[in-house]
Amino acid sequence: MRTLPGVFVLCTIGLTGSAFAQTPDGTTPANEGVCDVVQGGSPGLYGLCVAYCEAQDLDTEAKAPPSLKILANYRKRMRAGDPDMPCVQKPCDCWSSAELESITADGVASCGRYTNPQGYLITISLANNGPKNYASVNDDPLNPNPTCTFVDTNVEPFISRQFNITPENAKTCISQIVAAWPACGQ
Repeated sequence: MRTLPGVFVLCTIGLTGSAFAQTPDGTTPANEGVCDVVQGGSPGLYGLCVAYCEAQDLDTEAKAPPSLKILANYRKRMRAGDPDMPCVQKPCDCWSSAELESITADGVASCGRYTNPQGYLITISLANNGPKNYASVNDDPLNPNPTCTFVDTNVEPFISRQFNITPENAKTCISQIVAAWPACGQ
């Protein structure tokens, strides 16, 4: 009879501890399901994947880079047939994250999405109220050479760059624009 209250207290502590555990965005991992591809692979990869992906999901102004130690441990445990870390954020060739954030720094931006008659996204662009600076990606499926462009006339000397990029890099650049200004994804 005396053990029943003790079990109740321990269960209550266990339930409330996990119920109130918080991650930076309140959801583990950052992209739910992104780590599912490593389940059943080498032991420990799934846990390292969740930890690394959540580290990328910090919702603070001064974002610390994800722990390179976690990524190194993940890659050390990888064996033939295991996928690379699924949530590694690849850079876009045309802009840095700080340059892309400068477009939306004033909290006001506009987005343009242009599609071809078949409904495929051809160009996506993000501009501030100037357009003093903007970023765009042209990923026309009929053109085998996608391009990305970044222009910033707010700095001296002003920045203007355009690159031919791979279709994979174009998708990365598009996802960065949508992440910077979610209205672009609609």
